[in-house]
Amino acid sequence: MSDIKLLMNRIKQLSYFEVAVELYEPIQFKGAVPFDMEISGNIVVAQVLANSYEEAEHKLLTFLFEGERDV
Repeated sequence: MSDIKLLMNRIKQLSYFEVAVELYEPIQFKGAVPFDMEISGNIVVAQVLANSYEEAEHKLLTFLFEGERDV
């Protein structure tokens, strides 16, 4: 299968997953946030576009705790 067909199949399989994460310390954001997010107390709930819940959770955790902004 060509690279373009693989990419198109991956895009077709994307879904939004609701991921909740508990924060143990305050967090600040500078710039754009790539998710629809709500923070209530120490709980972050985000809608993340991914192919699986595991991928969505990884994207959110990477963004929040490792400072990666290219999710």
